[in-house]
Amino acid sequence: MRLININIGAANAAAAVAVDAFVIVLTVASLLPIISANDSTNREFSDPSAIKPGESTISSAANLHIKRSKIMDATYEQVKDVPNHPEIYLIDVRNPEELTATGSIPSSLNVPLPELEAALKSDSEEFEKKYGRAKPANDANIIFTCRSGRRAQEAAEIAKTVGFTNLSVYRGSWLEWAEKEGLPQ
Repeated sequence: MRLININIGAANAAAAVAVDAFVIVLTVASLLPIISANDSTNREFSDPSAIKPGESTISSAANLHIKRSKIMDATYEQVKDVPNHPEIYLIDVRNPEELTATGSIPSSLNVPLPELEAALKSDSEEFEKKYGRAKPANDANIIFTCRSGRRAQEAAEIAKTVGFTNLSVYRGSWLEWAEKEGLPQ
């Protein structure tokens, strides 16, 4: 903030104070997105060190919001428990012929990776008609699986880009599941 020269005239001093007040208002306004990100649901995203030099705070707040949908890892035990939690979506992104050859994890819903983005962007009625289950809400708990975990990670990234926020990847996917369940891989 600039210092006011005491020797300047009263009119100039008043103008300088008004400019300083205006700068303060603009500074506070630019911090509002970060301040609002500091509520109980976003507490971990209010870290000012996340702001890169030269980046505006408004842009940073938008980036912080995107980071909120961090993709988590799901364990074998969590996936095995999915049938007891109908609110969780276990989406297998393998192709149908892969499922025919190996089988699938109980309670999983097959949405092949090439169809995933369109499926997640489709309206609820179309999704349910095609996949036999209600379309997940953007904040629904979704676990992605595939054969080895690579496509599951890609699927989670796709879901994140279209607005889904509660995402996990079963990194062991079918290979781990089959091994632990004594099934052919």
